Amino acid sequence: MRFRWVFGASLLLAGAAMLLSVFFWPPQNRWQIERFPLPIPKGLMSHYPATAFERWQLHQPESGGQLTEQVIFYRQADGHLRQALLPVPGSSQWQNWVELGRVLQSVEDNALVLAWWDDSQRVDFFSGRETWITQPPASAFAKRTRDLWRQLSGGFHSDAEPLSTLARWWMSTPARALADIRQQHIKRPIYWLATGQSLLHSNEIERLAGSTVPLEVRIFPDTGNLHGQIAAVQRWAQETGHGYMPQKVPGSIAAWRITRKTGLPFWLQLLPFSSSPKNPPANLERVFSSADRNLILYRVKLPQNLP
Repeated sequence: MRFRWVFGASLLLAGAAMLLSVFFWPPQNRWQIERFPLPIPKGLMSHYPATAFERWQLHQPESGGQLTEQVIFYRQADGHLRQALLPVPGSSQWQNWVELGRVLQSVEDNALVLAWWDDSQRVDFFSGRETWITQPPASAFAKRTRDLWRQLSGGFHSDAEPLSTLARWWMSTPARALADIRQQHIKRPIYWLATGQSLLHSNEIERLAGSTVPLEVRIFPDTGNLHGQIAAVQRWAQETGHGYMPQKVPGSIAAWRITRKTGLPFWLQLLPFSSSPKNPPANLERVFSSADRNLILYRVKLPQNLP
């Protein structure tokens, strides 16, 4: 794996940045999970009713690493019990997903949403729209982290091909990915969801697609000087000049920069990097973007999918 992680002076990762942590804390240490019941949020704007809501406190005794996740449990119309990782209720990220759920509930009933597995779980919970895949295979993760991800994902999928296919589409060029989708003979409306959260799955995407993700990430701790912090991010990002994207994480800024100028994967072209084109690639139309641009929904315009 050639995906590069660049470190700042210190590291503070929690909540949304949890995915980064499994690469930084000692590999020999196992996570312990304590589960605490939470009240189901009032006025929950979801497609399926929640059956339980929990806070999971993750802890590594040896390293002292601690993380927190919110997990919702719900029952689909067919009776299957599912779970999804959710943002903190009432946060801006929570509101983004509620708004996206409303948008998806208004699209065609037979729409298919292409999104990474954890985003697909949230799409299912908030909108009920069918997704490509909602559970990852074990092979998406390093062996030392599989037990953790088995619990967080609600279980592994027995077939690696669905998520591997999606990873290959994401790492392909727009023209090639859409041509491959066309060859699948999916005669239904298709939507493509790009999220800032998906960057935290870069190692999974690289492992399943079999190709290198041209990204580096660096954590810039909060110094109390926001302007100085932003300037430091920009200086670091401009060392390559190929585009960057900052993300706010608790106590820090996670900054991603693209490491090559040409041949960018389809997936990265859909996210709001500084070098991204203002208009989406051909045969895609943007139908929703959250205020912070961390959730962007596109409609695929292929002949068999048009009205």
